Amino acid sequence: MLLEAWESEITAPTQATILPDGCQDLLFIALPGQAPRWEITTLDDAPYRIDMARGTYFKGFRLRAGVRINGLRAAMQGLPPDHSGIEDRLNAFTTLDPLVEDALSALAEQTVAGGKVANAAAAMGVHQRQVQRAMAQQTGRSAAQWLALARVRKAARAVAMGEELAEVAYDTGYADQPHMNRAFRQWLGTTPKNAPVLSLGYG
Repeated sequence: MLLEAWESEITAPTQATILPDGCQDLLFIALPGQAPRWEITTLDDAPYRIDMARGTYFKGFRLRAGVRINGLRAAMQGLPPDHSGIEDRLNAFTTLDPLVEDALSALAEQTVAGGKVANAAAAMGVHQRQVQRAMAQQTGRSAAQWLALARVRKAARAVAMGEELAEVAYDTGYADQPHMNRAFRQWLGTTPKNAPVLSLGYG
């Protein structure tokens, strides 16, 4: 269930913008003068900012998109200081429905002109309602939301590589460039001209 592990130590007080990536992170957080703790991030639909104090240490374990978490935070109690065995615990306390996994892959393929949830379901050989039901029940997000996230992330990567905005809008399935601009503001809190460098995640 683990997509990647990462760590960071804050050397000066700072504020960071957290962007939606379709994934949740299990975080080990050690703040100066406080007992370390475990947290699980939310599945976000919009960017938000957090303040980080100097000396704070983060170790993150990013979970794959679509993973369902069941009692994971409590399961971290008693984990050795070197975090050995954590992947076993991640696998024991998370699940990924095969239909959801297939749907996420199929939806990511629809980030093109004319791409729709119905097309993703057809490519999977299942009814659209089956996909919509599974995504809503297992992830708490609609299939349309997952498609929108994959689309804006694909567009952001293309813009960051220097591709023309109008071409990116067309290639990634937006009705026009203003439509893409609105999606950037909604999901990433910025304009395409200031496209962020995205972390590893969905889409």
